[in-house]
Amino acid sequence: MLKNNIKYVAGMLLATVFLSACGSSENDVASSSGTTVSGAIDTSVSDADASETTEESQKIVSDLDAEDSVSEDADKDSNDTLVIYFSANNLNDVDAVSSATPMVGEESAVEWMANIIHDEVGGNLVQIVPSEDYPLEYDATADLAKTEADSEARPAFNNLGIDPTSYSRVFIGYPIWWYRMPMIMETFFDTYDFDGVTIIPFNTHLGSRNGGTYDMIRDREPGATVLEGIPISGSDVGKDSSKEDIIKWLNGLDLD
Repeated sequence: MLKNNIKYVAGMLLATVFLSACGSSENDVASSSGTTVSGAIDTSVSDADASETTEESQKIVSDLDAEDSVSEDADKDSNDTLVIYFSANNLNDVDAVSSATPMVGEESAVEWMANIIHDEVGGNLVQIVPSEDYPLEYDATADLAKTEADSEARPAFNNLGIDPTSYSRVFIGYPIWWYRMPMIMETFFDTYDFDGVTIIPFNTHLGSRNGGTYDMIRDREPGATVLEGIPISGSDVGKDSSKEDIIKWLNGLDLD
């Protein structure tokens, strides 16, 4: 789209020079796209001015092409990073048993972490959305999470709209439920093969830190490089000190 606009601008400049050199007066100049551009054409343009204007238009095209190339490279670099997370968005606070996700204003705790990471590293931000909603009530969510864990269930999730394995580095976030990852995360790792990808986990908890889940990810994705993640206690979510801890952790990662 941008390149087409560049060609259109250059074409309009050259057309203006040509018509001016031929002694045209005020005209409605029709572009190649059929759009009519009204305006006065200066008939006093000399051959030297025309040549200078042509060179200037070529420089504009060259500069815009270079800018477009830089923009495409920036998009490519940005899109090489994915921040993806799961949260059931429970309304109640966590407890030491299930660590169901607390809320920070309108955000879930894991979402709060994901947004901070995304703000710092850029790339794409995607939520893992379960195909069937978890209950909003804390006890009901805790009971369902326990049932899923005991039965080694693999809850389904909606189409992500992207292929997470196409990124060079993927930040993956989740809460700790019943001392482990939610079973929907097991579905996620069963679904995708992250060979050659750098995985950076992050999670919320209430006492169990990462619950050994970073090693679990290493076991499930032996072809991936799994960096040391960051666990944030549910009671510390939303605090400036926790945000500073996340940024410090990000700065300490070797992401080049």
